[in-house]
Amino acid sequence: MAITLFRENGSGCTVQWYQKDASQTFTFNDLVGIDTSGFITKFTDGASFPIIGLIKRTIAATDSDYASNTKVPVQVCGSGAEYLCDVGVGTAAQSDVGEYIDVDGAGSPHQDVDVDNSSNNDMYVTQVISTALVVCNFVNKVQAETE
Repeated sequence: MAITLFRENGSGCTVQWYQKDASQTFTFNDLVGIDTSGFITKFTDGASFPIIGLIKRTIAATDSDYASNTKVPVQVCGSGAEYLCDVGVGTAAQSDVGEYIDVDGAGSPHQDVDVDNSSNNDMYVTQVISTALVVCNFVNKVQAETE
């Protein structure tokens, strides 16, 4: 299942179109952000940019626009939205509620979370469904200005 919108909570979710990073594959509902070049790319643990949302299109290396910066649909929601997240690293427990966690740095960072680490604080846990499934908010990060 990966990561999917669970509750909108009045956050005003919309689908917005962004240019994608060329020559990168995407799977439907991958976590994405805008890289320093201004293109949509997969969000990874420790990325210096914030999570924008979930891509709403699969892009394979065999697609005609794979090597292009074509526009792709991205579901973007406000800060109140909650997402159902597969746990890729660790075992979720009730004590994770109210804690910051990272996306999975070991396996599929753009598709699941790591409840054992909080060095990057990518997500905030609001509910535990099972040992392998949690509900989270994206953490809005602000990148420091460099001179």
